[in-house]
This record gives sequence, structure tokens and C-alpha cells, in this order.
Amino acid sequence: MKMKDSGVEWIGEIPEGWEVVATKRKFKNSKEIVGNRVSEYERLSLTLNGVLKRQIDDDKGLQPENFSTYQVIYKDELVFKLIDLENVKTSRVGYSPYTGIISPVYIRLSNKNESRFGYYYFINMWHQEVFNYLGSGVRSNLNANDLLNIPYLSIPQKEQQKIADFLDSKIALIDQIIADTKRSIEELKSYKQSLITETVTKGLDPNVPMKDSGVEWIGKIPEGWENMPLRYLGQLQNGISKGGDFFGSGYPFVNYGDVYKNDIVEASGLIQSTATEQENYSVKRGDVFFTRTSETIDEVGISSVALEDIGNATFAGFLIRFRPSTNKLLPEYSKYYFTSFNVRQHFTGMMNMVIRASLGQELLKSLPVFIPTKTEQKRIVNFLDEKLKNIQEQIQYKINIISEYESYKKSLIYEYVTGKKQVK
Repeated sequence: MKMKDSGVEWIGEIPEGWEVVATKRKFKNSKEIVGNRVSEYERLSLTLNGVLKRQIDDDKGLQPENFSTYQVIYKDELVFKLIDLENVKTSRVGYSPYTGIISPVYIRLSNKNESRFGYYYFINMWHQEVFNYLGSGVRSNLNANDLLNIPYLSIPQKEQQKIADFLDSKIALIDQIIADTKRSIEELKSYKQSLITETVTKGLDPNVPMKDSGVEWIGKIPEGWENMPLRYLGQLQNGISKGGDFFGSGYPFVNYGDVYKNDIVEASGLIQSTATEQENYSVKRGDVFFTRTSETIDEVGISSVALEDIGNATFAGFLIRFRPSTNKLLPEYSKYYFTSFNVRQHFTGMMNMVIRASLGQELLKSLPVFIPTKTEQKRIVNFLDEKLKNIQEQIQYKINIISEYESYKKSLIYEYVTGKKQVK
């Protein structure tokens, strides 16, 4: 197979019989506003999982006042979201298996004979972040005219069909493996969560006498354990609030993500803070931080524990710090206890939802804490450290598998859609 230079950086070499043309040579763009015919169509949305059906009354994300300004897209057409190009992780390209209505900011291209191959061609551009590169500088959007003038590959229809059929089959298989692996990861995470919850509410000895916990969804706890509301174990403090000009330099700062993403507190940010602020909003060993506010209940009340002092650090106003005033809780035990299901159940059962979900100090103070002896806490920590290390290793192994298959999928699409490999 003889190859030639395509003259396009992201395409590279192509077979001699292939031709580079403008996209407008192969596709048409138009916008058909639905108007008063909304009830005749299903609502569609471009997602990272493709073009999916969406309920008209689905209130997640930004919502229009009405859908009369939406546009019609027909089955087998391509749809593009070429706004906010600085966000490299958002979906850009979709092949619609349905007829329906989509956002007026999307761009649709039609040519049913070309769409399946065209989808793989344009998805390869998204994988390589070409759209983002084309919109670099002061531009954060590409319009329909920009898209129609992008270089495209003109190849014989039969060859195009073979490539699309081959990729359909291969990508479906890869996507199934990825989906199965993701499901397996979620099962491991659920098992991890249930193991933590079971251990910090029932202990390690199945033969120990039990007593009523006084909490309906917990049931019984070991007889020798204490049951105390959090209010009697320490003090609560909301974090510091300062303007944006104070961030980016100065002293260590624990932000929302440092708590949300880690079970052990980190301080990835910097803030210009005074000695008084560092005293009032300090981070000491044993402190437990909770996410205080978010758009969803599931993201509120997530905890992270400080296992060592972080000098001169302060923490964000979107967090609440619990500082123990007794020595009843080992910090290592707190790391597990406050991530258990019973804690989440307490928060979600009584969370305040207005525009945003929020965790108030009074709700946090009422949280029941089941306290084993120090010896039992150490045994629980050692047991969970060992068990969860193994589970986390399995999860990471599966995450790596997904990453490898994602890379393989991108490579496969690139090689076949640009003719570097041919379907036999």
C-alpha cells in the first residue's frame, strides 16, 4: 500500500487513492427550529456516552425556558458541541441513532452515506484535541462554517463502509469490556464501603454480646462500645472565606477537592493568610473535615482526616472542621468511621436541599458515633488497612485495564480512519 503526505498534521500519511477535501464537500449543515412541534419529538442530548434520550422535564444542568428554540436532528446525522473549547474533557462529537430535538448551540451535519465513517473521523479529531487546538487563542467556540471548512477525507464508498463496519464491531467489543470492568470496579467499591460499615458498627468478634444502638438503620452494636453524638466529642468550625486575590501564593490551604478526593487530608492550595487566621483555621492531627455544601446531597458530608499537623495551614469555607476535645477516637479509626455508610445515611436522611445541598453544624453535631475501646480501634484499623489495601490494588489494576483499552480504541480508530491500516 503506497502512502502519501496528506498535508494535514493530525491526519499524517494517507493511501495514495484517498483525497483531502473540505468537510462541506461531503456534508450539509442546516438548522431546523422545532417551534410549536416540541410534543412530536423526543429530547436528545450529546454526552460522553453518545447521543442519548433525555426526559423533557429532566432538570439536571442548565435548562431552557422552553424547548421551542431547540432544533430537529434526524436519525443517522452527526452532532457537534463546539463551544467552551478550553474544556478538553467535554463531549464534542456524536452520531445520532434517533430523530429528536437537541440544543440550538449544537451543530448538525447530514449525509447518511457518509455519517458512520464521518463519526469515526471526527471522533478521532476529538481524541487528538484538534477542535480545541483550532479554537485556541481568544476563540473558545467553532461555528458551523469553521466545521465545514475543516479538512476531511474522501475515500471510495465501499472502502468507507468496510472501515465503518470493522470499527463498529471492534469498538463495540472494547466498549463492552470497558463497561464490564467499570461495573466490576463499582462492585469492589460497594464491597469496600460495606466492609468499612460492618466493621465500625459490629466490630471484629462475631460472638461478642450486642446491645441496641438506638439508631434504626444500624441496629445492634457491641455491648462494650460507647454511643455518643459528635457534639460531646469535640468542636466544629467552618472554614475561612476570602476573595480570589488571596489565593495562589502564600501558605498551605486545604480546599474542597483536598477533602472530597482523599480520605487523608492534603493541602494542595496556597493562600495569603495571617497568623491569627492560621490559628483559628489550623489543621492538626485528628481533625476531621467534612464537605459542607454542593449541588447534590451525595457530595456533602464527605470526610477526610488529618493524620499529622500541617503547619501554617488554613481550610476552605466550603468545609467544616471537627476537632476532637477528647482522646476517645484514634485519628486512624476516624478515617474509617466517618466514611462509613451509617454516616452517609445520617446526612442524606436529614440534609437541607434548597438550591444547593448543605451540611449545617447542628446536623453534624447530632451524628451518632460508636466508640470501641482504643485496643479494639487499633485492631479494626489494622484489619481494614490490610483488607482495603488488597481491594484498592484490585481497583487500580482494573482502572489501568480501562486506560489501556481506551488508548487502544483511540489508536485503532486513528489507524483505520486515516488508512494507515486496512481492513482485510
